[in-house]
Amino acid sequence: MLNRFKPVEIATLAYIFITTVYLVVFFDRLDTPVIYFGVRIGVTSLILLLAWLHNAGRNPVVAFIRYFFPFALLSYWYPETYYIGEFIFPNMDHRLYAVEQALFGFQPSLEFSKLFPWAWFSELMYFGYFSYYFIFFGTALWCYIKDMELANRAVFMFVVSFYLYYIVFIVFPAAGPHLFPALFPSPINRAPDGYIFCKIMRFIQGMGERPTGAFPSSHVSISFTVVIFIYLHCRKLLKYALPLFVILVFATVYIKAHYAIDAIGGLVSVAVSYPVVSWMYRKTKKGANAP
Repeated sequence: MLNRFKPVEIATLAYIFITTVYLVVFFDRLDTPVIYFGVRIGVTSLILLLAWLHNAGRNPVVAFIRYFFPFALLSYWYPETYYIGEFIFPNMDHRLYAVEQALFGFQPSLEFSKLFPWAWFSELMYFGYFSYYFIFFGTALWCYIKDMELANRAVFMFVVSFYLYYIVFIVFPAAGPHLFPALFPSPINRAPDGYIFCKIMRFIQGMGERPTGAFPSSHVSISFTVVIFIYLHCRKLLKYALPLFVILVFATVYIKAHYAIDAIGGLVSVAVSYPVVSWMYRKTKKGANAP
């Protein structure tokens, strides 16, 4: 049965199963259980339908959707970590703030923007934060165009890394400086104004951001995962991805989306997540459908 599915589809079904067990355990705390379980039933049904359509006709449009619709689902799974978080542990921002203060003697997310208050620098930081989407989705799309087997690996590595960090966000909830007014009241929770990318990112944050996912920084960890993947499998992209990644790491702190230790945690955690996800890919691929 599993050989009908792509590795990323198997991983998505596994994420649905794990989070469904979590929802069942904490069912009495859910505000809208119909939505949570309905989404899972809907996504599972879609995976089954796409697998059936593709295996029946090998339609290229269906094939493309099978590879990339898990990326679209991330826009739902991420904010959900906020709504179903804090069931095991309470919000961790006060602890992260205290660790930050103990390590540095100040709050880097506050002091960084004070040192570089210029609009052009803020715009560069917001561009770096926005480049997150180029880094992981652009790399996956490039692999899809060039090599289907490589695309299989890339999509799995990136999407499953997201799933691992989302599970962490559910269990260890933290908002980050710009979404935790108890510690960072307005206007100090806002980076200096920039130009176009500043407006774009603030719009995206206003639409889809929730007070969740601060530690470790998935922006840093996922981007670092992509950079490692590029270095190992498609090195010609490194000259584009690496500068964007460096800017992004600093941007996470500058725009106050993360504490400095979130960024550090994001970098360090990849030493565990990358080999784990690579191992998962090898195991899952054995039973999954070929490209």
